[in-house]
Amino acid sequence: MSKEATWSEPHVVVVLNWRGRTDTLACVESLVEGSPEAQVLVVDNGSADGTLEAVAERWPAVHLVALDRNHGFSGGMNRGIRHAMDELAAGTVTILNNDTVISPGAMTALASIAESADVAVCPVVRYRDDPDKLWFGGGSLDVANGFPFHTAPEDLELCESGLRSSTVLAGCCITARSDAWRRVGLFDERFFLNFEDSEWSLRAAACGIRLVVACDVSILHAVSASFTGSAARLGTFYYLRNGLLFARLAGAGLRARMEFVRRFGLAGTRHLGSRGRARALLLLAWAIGADVARRYGEAPLALQRRVARWSQESE
Repeated sequence: MSKEATWSEPHVVVVLNWRGRTDTLACVESLVEGSPEAQVLVVDNGSADGTLEAVAERWPAVHLVALDRNHGFSGGMNRGIRHAMDELAAGTVTILNNDTVISPGAMTALASIAESADVAVCPVVRYRDDPDKLWFGGGSLDVANGFPFHTAPEDLELCESGLRSSTVLAGCCITARSDAWRRVGLFDERFFLNFEDSEWSLRAAACGIRLVVACDVSILHAVSASFTGSAARLGTFYYLRNGLLFARLAGAGLRARMEFVRRFGLAGTRHLGSRGRARALLLLAWAIGADVARRYGEAPLALQRRVARWSQESE
């Protein structure tokens, strides 16, 4: 299908904002100017940072949804996907991180690939600050420990007809038909953020959805632009807790999950000073405890308050 093609059903791009006004405006601008055939839906995840007002003033045709609070990546995107399908009658839905910049024609190309309800597609993702450096070109799963990872550039499979098969997709940009989103189901909101895209990928594959990377379509991604200050420390908690949850859902045994704790929890504390190590170990303890107690979703308020105090002390 050519770049000039028109769609009988809307292609809606869902952009999730959480206290990222500057990034969101740049992302929306790249979509409005470079992919006018797509409808843009900006979902504000309870940040109330003036982003929706700024978008409405500059681009009146962009759809807006204001959520009452921060529902995390999984919850915020789920509400955006539902709105796109139920209220905007979307035939195709793309989820898109707000810290991405999209090249002209990218959305049309992805929608064309996802025209089949049996395909979900990611673009090639490069670093926004270093476009020559690859961030995601395909994903794999370490079967032994149930851990997903980005395949190293030298290990990527060759492309066939412009597509590369991938075991997992990157949640910063996934395009699929609404039929596929409904068949697979939306993101598991237990994750809140981190690993929800990998878990969705495994469910999609189990439903017969082919997961592919469009080798000739690339976007730029700031990579974790929201993770600064206390959010960075909470990101560590989510990564550790959700890694344990994902590994269990992927069928990894206790030994493999403890290896995850050692590699991504304990090993990372070696270079820290005494106070930093104590804080990192506390985050790890919270993560393990939450997983054991099956307490998922948003981080406990007590932990959020403690992490906020740590950030104030370091300022």
